[in-house]
Amino acid sequence: MGALTSTVIVSQALERLGNATLTTTAGIWLLNLLDRLYEDYSWPFLEKIATGSLAAEATSTNLPADFDSPISHDSFVLTDVNGINHSLRFNTGYDQDLLNDPGLIGEPKHVIIDLNAMTWRTFPLANQQYTYQIRYKFKPARSDVAFTPDFPNDEIMIQGVYVRGLQHEDDDRYVPENQELLRMISVYKAKFNKQPMRSQRVQLSSKFGTPIVFR
Repeated sequence: MGALTSTVIVSQALERLGNATLTTTAGIWLLNLLDRLYEDYSWPFLEKIATGSLAAEATSTNLPADFDSPISHDSFVLTDVNGINHSLRFNTGYDQDLLNDPGLIGEPKHVIIDLNAMTWRTFPLANQQYTYQIRYKFKPARSDVAFTPDFPNDEIMIQGVYVRGLQHEDDDRYVPENQELLRMISVYKAKFNKQPMRSQRVQLSSKFGTPIVFR
């Protein structure tokens, strides 16, 4: 987490902007900025590990409540009674074998995630009890009250709210300050030397304009 609360971040951004009357609106800008930072980048501080027990023939197991997406292709690992690990491959509910025989029981090979129900299952269904480990990216919840963001770079958050304020006021400083924001994010991302979960070109937000390549 960062050192500053959302209230202080907004206050410092608006002081930099020179307009302290936008507190409520700027709080929403901060939440939107965090949503895009969380969604568009792979950050190690948003990784968690969940463990539990998978019952034999289980057709549905709950995902962690804050589950957003798997970290990698080997995020789901089962361990059998002999201590042997089994990495599960991701699949979809439209796999032909699954459609033909969804109740097949055997050594699990695939994992099927249902984000609507927030559950997962194996295919085939487990032929014995396993323990499992899930490495996943969690999604911090939005908050309407003062909070400390799950993002350990206060300057990026202050700059982001400031830039949104400049755009709101049609200030000529918007373009150079937005470029500075993108530079700050790029430098901070490079610190972790991690490949992103997605490589397509996307925008930080519909309000921030310039596209970013996440590499």
